[in-house]
Amino acid sequence: MAHSKNFEYFYTLLDQYKQIAFPDFIQEETSPLATIEQLGTVDHVKFISDQQVIDIVVSGCKCIGHQSTLSRPFYQFLYKQFSKQIRVTNFRSSQFDIVIHYMLDGLEQQDEQLSDDCKVDLLRALSALVFETANNAQRSAGRLAKLLMTLANPSYKSLEVRRMAINCIGNLCVNGGSTKLQPFFQDLYACLLSNLCKVNRTSDGTIMVTAPTTDMLNDTAVRKIASSTLRAIQFLLSQDKSLVTNPLCDIIDIVHSFIFMHVNVPSYSVNQTGNATRRNKILPSPPSQPAFPWRMTYQMKSMSLATSSESELSDSTTSVQPELSPRRQRDYAKIRINALLCLSAIASTSPKVLYSHWSKFLPDTFSIFLSNNTNSEGRLLPYLKSDNQPYSLFTILIYDPMVHVRSAVCNSLIAMLDGSKHYLSLALESDKHKSSFTSLSENLGSMIHDIHQAFIYSLDKEQTTQVLTLIMQAIVLLVENCSYERLSKSHLPSLYHAIKAHWKEPSKKFGLIS
Repeated sequence: MAHSKNFEYFYTLLDQYKQIAFPDFIQEETSPLATIEQLGTVDHVKFISDQQVIDIVVSGCKCIGHQSTLSRPFYQFLYKQFSKQIRVTNFRSSQFDIVIHYMLDGLEQQDEQLSDDCKVDLLRALSALVFETANNAQRSAGRLAKLLMTLANPSYKSLEVRRMAINCIGNLCVNGGSTKLQPFFQDLYACLLSNLCKVNRTSDGTIMVTAPTTDMLNDTAVRKIASSTLRAIQFLLSQDKSLVTNPLCDIIDIVHSFIFMHVNVPSYSVNQTGNATRRNKILPSPPSQPAFPWRMTYQMKSMSLATSSESELSDSTTSVQPELSPRRQRDYAKIRINALLCLSAIASTSPKVLYSHWSKFLPDTFSIFLSNNTNSEGRLLPYLKSDNQPYSLFTILIYDPMVHVRSAVCNSLIAMLDGSKHYLSLALESDKHKSSFTSLSENLGSMIHDIHQAFIYSLDKEQTTQVLTLIMQAIVLLVENCSYERLSKSHLPSLYHAIKAHWKEPSKKFGLIS
């Protein structure tokens, strides 16, 4: 009887919601299933308060069993309300607990009781519920962590369930640094890393990454898992900087591998020749400088991501890669963006740790890059011509066709340069004859020289106001943090003339000012 009353109350509230959402709809009796599906056709309904929707959600959780024909449409309804309709922070504590326990009860059922498709929908709704609600979610911290680590484990058969669980972990950790979720961060981190690397446990329980490498990612589902994992790791790194300093896991190396995966001639040449519309003005060739030893290209390491799918193609450094399909390009772009977000998180929370790794990401052989990728008139080619030089973030900024990727590079550069004055004050450029020993100050001075040159060429090539604005913000931070009395006198005039060229264009002036 109580269950019947609960269902009647739920349907009454649901019908009221339908009348608000479709005021001009001809009144006719419809089933709860039809009503839920009808409400699923709209993203946002005006003139209904968050608390009214929350009441519908709570009443539904009290009466709809996980074996009901209404369960999966209800899960999809929950996701739509949490992500499009209401602010989940408006849940009262008791209401939040009812909803999250309902979801966890469903996800803890045996596979034969709840299909993978239902689990995906339920995890998607859970992911939306726990985003930025760590203060409420922490009351279920132990149960959440245990369940999500089980579903996100590489041994879990359904790749889509696994990916949704990874997304949940990431959303759960947002703003969770000072809550009861904090003690679970180390285990959640190890679980996430196991989707990218081979992870073992030492005798004292700490994690040890034995093979921090990337995979060829020929399987679309695996590429999605890699992207989701990097996104979740970014949230964790933002909350707990101790994860960056774990001596048994070089997260910076891992992030580097994914940032520069498929940054090469096959990816940045053929696919861009038809739409290379960005400007290529003549710039004066930079003065020659000693080339420092080339850095090892981390993407050339052996690769093995935990997956049951087999790689379709060998991607060795000596073989010629086939042209990437548009879908694969988009997938790689998402992976690169999330890896760059990880780099930004590390730069923001642990800048001193990252300083010693700057040479992995920033150019110190930019003159070689220019000699390989400019024509006889000094113009940058519209496509990447040569792999015969170390890559840096500026390679991606100059040649990646995706605006969002180039924007992510700029944000990483901004995070790295912000607050770096003490470190950059060590840089020294000298005209004196170099000895066989090169000091840290001289190495850093050479890198700063190349960064200035790279920004000038990036400004010249970029056409998108959005990215130009970010480049300008990065240049401002570079100028603010450099000690120019120890550097070449040509840097500031060169930057001035590069900026002045854009200042003359009215369409870009507003973006540059902002």
